[in-house]
Amino acid sequence: MSDSSCGRRRIAGFNQFVKLVRRGKAIKVYLANDADVFFAESIKRELSTHSNVELDTAHTSDDLAAMVNVEVPTAVITETAE
Repeated sequence: MSDSSCGRRRIAGFNQFVKLVRRGKAIKVYLANDADVFFAESIKRELSTHSNVELDTAHTSDDLAAMVNVEVPTAVITETAE
């Protein structure tokens, strides 16, 4: 799922996160502060080689779900330029 705002696109999901970060399209990543520890570490490990991507951990998985208009709690959202 994605949500457009301010000329940016937000996309939920781990697989999309990996693709977007590796392709250099990610601008900002939202990681839920209540995400599973091992999941969070895998996100941080992937981002460690991409210093130009901002990491935001200020929101819960319910907050992130609301950001992309889904009903299921969401652990990671990747923001890209449209």
